[in-house]
Formats: sequence, C-alpha cells, structure tokens
Amino acid sequence: MKTHKQKKDPLGLSWIGAGMIFLFNPMINILDILPDFIGLLMIMHGLSKAAQVTDHLGDARDYFAKLALVSAVQFGLVFTLPFNTDSYTMLMAFSCAVVSAIFFVPAMSNLFAGFSYIALRAGAKSPSVVPSRGALRGKSTRFSSVTALQLLTYVAFIIRAAGSVLPLVPSIFVSDYVGVPGVNWAQYIGVLYAASWVVGFAVSIPWLLRFRRYIKGMCVDTVLTDFLWQKYAQEILPNKGYLAARKMRPVLILAIIACGLCFSMYIDFVNILPNLFAAAFLIAVFVNFKKDYKKQAIWGISLCVLLGVCSIFTEIWLFDYTGGVNNYTPASFALGVKRALSMYPKIIISSWVEALLGIAAFALCLYILRQVILSHIHAFAGRFYRTQEQAVSEISRLESGIQKRMLFAAIAGVIALLLGGAYSTIAPWAPEIWILNGAAVGVFTYGMYRIYAYINENLYLRILRNY
Repeated sequence: MKTHKQKKDPLGLSWIGAGMIFLFNPMINILDILPDFIGLLMIMHGLSKAAQVTDHLGDARDYFAKLALVSAVQFGLVFTLPFNTDSYTMLMAFSCAVVSAIFFVPAMSNLFAGFSYIALRAGAKSPSVVPSRGALRGKSTRFSSVTALQLLTYVAFIIRAAGSVLPLVPSIFVSDYVGVPGVNWAQYIGVLYAASWVVGFAVSIPWLLRFRRYIKGMCVDTVLTDFLWQKYAQEILPNKGYLAARKMRPVLILAIIACGLCFSMYIDFVNILPNLFAAAFLIAVFVNFKKDYKKQAIWGISLCVLLGVCSIFTEIWLFDYTGGVNNYTPASFALGVKRALSMYPKIIISSWVEALLGIAAFALCLYILRQVILSHIHAFAGRFYRTQEQAVSEISRLESGIQKRMLFAAIAGVIALLLGGAYSTIAPWAPEIWILNGAAVGVFTYGMYRIYAYINENLYLRILRNY
C-alpha cells in the first residue's frame, strides 16, 4: 500500500530539486563544502522512473551519472592538495571545471527538453513555466519563463566554475624580479575568493529558488505526474527483465569502481587513496539490494561503515607517525620519530583490521551479486530459445561462466586486500610492496569487470535489445 507521500509524488521528482541544493554553493579550487556527487546521486534517483519512458530524461540521467563520477574523482583529489604546488591545484581546478562543463551543459539541456516534451504530449502546463511561490500555494497566477531559468542555470554554473579557478591565477605568477621590486599578488587570493563567493551566491541562490519552484510545480501537476506514471506502470513495470537489466548494469559498474579504489597510493608513507572511497561505492551497491536482500544489505552497509572509520583512523595515525608533511624525513617511518612505540602497533593492527573488513565487505557483495545474477539467469535466459533443451543448456552455460568469474574475482580480491593490509608491516623494509598491491588490485578490478562484461553481453544487453 502506498503512503500519502508516494501518491503525491509517485515518480520521486522532488529528489531532483533536493539534489540541486548540493550544486549551488561556490567552491574553493576543487574543495566543495557540499559534495556535488551526493546531490547528483539524488538527482539520478529522482529521474530513475521518468528516464525510463522519455529519451531526453534518460540521456540527462546518463550525463548526470558521468558528472557524479567526475565529482567523486574531484573529491578524492582534494586529499592530494597538501602534497603539491599551487600550479597543481590550479591545473586540477581548471581541468575539473572543464570536464564538469562537458557533462553539465548537455545534462541540463536534456532535462529541460525532456520535461518540455512531456508537457506537449500530456497537455501539462507546469514544465513550460516556472511558478512563483504564491502560484504554488494557489494565491496568485504569476509565472516566469523556463528559457530564462535555463539561461540562469548555465550562467550560475559558469560563475561557479570561474570562481573556483580565477582566484588561483595570481599564485602562478612570479611577483619579484631580480633588482626590481614587485607586488606579491598571491596575498590577494583570499580576497578574490571572498569576491567570487559573493558573486556566486548572488547568482546561485536566485537560480536555486527558481529551479526548486520549477520542480515543485511539476510535482503538484497531476496531469503531468499521472501521464508519466501511467506510461511507467503500463510499459516498464510489467517487464521485469528490463527493470533487472537497467538496475544491475550500473550496480556492477559501481562494484568495479569500488574494486579499483582498493589501490593504496602512498606519498611520504601516507595513503592519499584510503579505502574510505571504496567503502562509499560499496555502500551504494548494498543500498540497491536493500529491498530484496534486506538483512545481507544491512550487514554489508555496516561492514562498509566500519571499513571507512577504520580507514580514517589508519590515515590519521600514519600521518601522525611520519611527523606530517612538513616534518617528514625518509628515516622516520623505519625508525620512528613520533611516539613510535605506541603509534606503530596501532597502525599495524588498524591496517590488518581494515584489510579483514574489506575482505568481508567484498565477499558479501560478491555473494549477493551471485544470488541476484543467478536468479536473473533462471528467470530470463531461457526466454530467448524455442526449445526447452536449448534453454537448459544456455542456463547451465551462463551459470558455469559466472561461477568461474566470481571465484577468480574473489581470490584476486583477497590477495589484493591482504597486500594492502601488509603494507604497514612490510613497508619499512620493502616499500615496493605497493607495486604488488597495485598489480593485485588491477587483477581484482579486471575480475569484477569480467563478471560485468560476461553477464551484460550474454543476458542484460539481449534483454534490452529485445525490449
């Protein structure tokens, strides 16, 4: 039985307006106080149903997914800033701004185009105009142009991107020349950032308020929501194979990314790619399975949370043990320079606990993936064959193939995570162990990719093509 909230917004479109809150705040180089990828995941969730029945919204969701990946990488790059120069910071900020623009502009363009197309088909008024606050409450009939909102969206994004890059420009100029007094322009970076924030908020706050009214107008427009829901209920919900294929492909991609993020990248014996990121992507995988595998998904999420917490403590202790960036000396890790007798055992224990938690989390992830994929094989693989013998043979072949690939990925994952845990113990005498860890993580990631490629080519793509 649906709740009142589900009946009011059966498609979840309100998630789009909520997700945009994470995109309005200005940035300091690549440092984003409200991480964009969280808001982008919320937007994707809000588009999940509507994107199934409209190509424009489907394209928008795909672009938002790519933008979320860029944002996640950008979030990870923040941890490399203390180890690099101002030029590196500006290069990363500029690169992230350009790549984000490549995906953001078509994402928003398809979003507006998709809702406008639906308005024409359904005879709905809401996607064609932006209601005022009073209009939403039924107190007035004031509306503004969607074209103006679309233009304001692009302007807000450009100002936000420029505000993250331009204040860094003075840091790359040499201010003093031999025998010629100069001005140290770098001292004005803080002032430039303050100015960029003022300008950014002056544009982004009006944009956010208008955009949220735009989304709210659609949520209360029963003509629009009923039209979309009927198409979704009649065309999508009855096709269980299509829903399974559409859901599992991104879930497997998230699992592949989680495998790759197990790689430990050490600079001055401090890991700048902690397992916290792998845990975050694993949580996303488990959340997708919460409906059908509630107990296992809750256990998986709990393991990932413990893995993330343990990863944070490991990084804090490593950083403290080596004396930090400014006090680091090559011999400090091997000999100990900062409460070594108490800190180093903590690091070793934390690293091994982290490795064991990672093994448990990935093992549970592979177990659930195995159960889901096998159920899909039994439910859908036989439909592509005319005779029972052909169907049974194909199901047997797919079962055998997926079992072998799962076993390969599991073994590679155990080796990779154990090598990651062994770093803190062996690194003082053999720091090159990170190369073995990187190679093992590469094999682990490849193993998970083989699972995705095999089942996608042999089952999910065939379902989508037939649909």
